[in-house]
Amino acid sequence: MIFTFDPGEPPADLAQEEAIAAENEIVLDWTPSEEPFTAPDQELSDVFEEDEEEAPDAPSEPQPKKPVTPMKKIKYNKYLVRRLVALALLCLIVLIPLGKLIIKAINGSRKVTTENVGPLPSDEIAVHKVPLYYDYSRPAPESAQNDAFFENAIILGDTRVVQLLPTYNIGTFHKVLYGTAVNVSNALTYDSVDSEGVSQTFASALTERSYGKVYICLGLNELGWSYPEVFEEDYDSLIEEIKRLQPAASIFLLNIVPVDESRYSNDYIKNSRIEQYNAMILSVAQKHSAYYIDCFTGMADASGSLSDSFSSNGFYINEAGGQAWWKYLATHTVDPEVYEN
Repeated sequence: MIFTFDPGEPPADLAQEEAIAAENEIVLDWTPSEEPFTAPDQELSDVFEEDEEEAPDAPSEPQPKKPVTPMKKIKYNKYLVRRLVALALLCLIVLIPLGKLIIKAINGSRKVTTENVGPLPSDEIAVHKVPLYYDYSRPAPESAQNDAFFENAIILGDTRVVQLLPTYNIGTFHKVLYGTAVNVSNALTYDSVDSEGVSQTFASALTERSYGKVYICLGLNELGWSYPEVFEEDYDSLIEEIKRLQPAASIFLLNIVPVDESRYSNDYIKNSRIEQYNAMILSVAQKHSAYYIDCFTGMADASGSLSDSFSSNGFYINEAGGQAWWKYLATHTVDPEVYEN
């Protein structure tokens, strides 16, 4: 071990110090150093900090990016497509039931109502008496033709009623209302037209006077609805409101007349779908003790299609068809008193 003393004169007891240093194998070097002298009051930490400072690293050169190979692009695109497909399926799974709930909620909130159309008829009679032995789960049976049966009756219908009654002046209904876009949801408030061409809502017509019979011929415009069950729900609400406005009237529900699919057909106007809706009409009739008139059978041929002679295009009813339709209605009347005993 060597100790260097710099600067200054050797101490007076040099010999003694050297002897002690020799015993401890210490060499005392009194040769002046060429390095600058550090003042005693200089902080050692400053020296150490200067010694410890490292030279800044030289800036590294940017590494070139590896090129994306076509194979990696293909894999990424496949991955992206799979993610998008999975997301679309998830949306469908969630949105379809949600859409049904929203539609059902909307339909529930817009139940047909006529509270603001006016008071009930002042001359209304006793509430309609349901016959004890009539079977509402079956269509009205055949009866003797009775044209006078309809003199105190009102009918509301869609496009086909236009051909049946006003066009050919068929039938003896007291009042006929029809509309090209009328359906079970808007039936009471839709601006329908009577046989004289005067615009009127069905609700206002029902508040003008008491009727003995109310006939409904709807369902054709609803065949394209996405959710058929809504048809039955709204039909149910419609009958409830009719019974409130005309408590003494018998209610007759006409089912939907068939089409000739060889001459007229599209995605939703088909006899199979018509039969599906007719089953719902029968269900509503049974629930409300309304009479179900099976016009489908009355206007169909042996194959279940609209008879050729009743239509020129397989859909619209011509005059011969109107006469046949009216005859079917007039021979399927119901007298409640017959089913009391």
